[in-house]
Amino acid sequence: MGLEHLNGGFILHLLNEQSEHNTLADAYLIGSMDRWWANCIRNQEERRAIRETITKVRSGQMTFTREMYEDALKRRKETGILSIATEQSEEPATVIES
Repeated sequence: MGLEHLNGGFILHLLNEQSEHNTLADAYLIGSMDRWWANCIRNQEERRAIRETITKVRSGQMTFTREMYEDALKRRKETGILSIATEQSEEPATVIES
């Protein structure tokens, strides 16, 4: 349907809501997102970066903030590359070409 470019941003939005605000954190939604939807992203590098970010959030290694979410989408819009910083003050650790 031509909307593939929205998948990564949508999953990261859900992750932010779950991580920072503890909303949309129903066990069914988390399980579905982690086991299915995060693996449906066609771009292999983007899929890997999002999976790594989810793993860090689920293990308690990081909180995925709204600032991190907005920053990743801003960089993607400006450069065509989605990069996800793993800490608020850190440079993007993962770079993905879209």
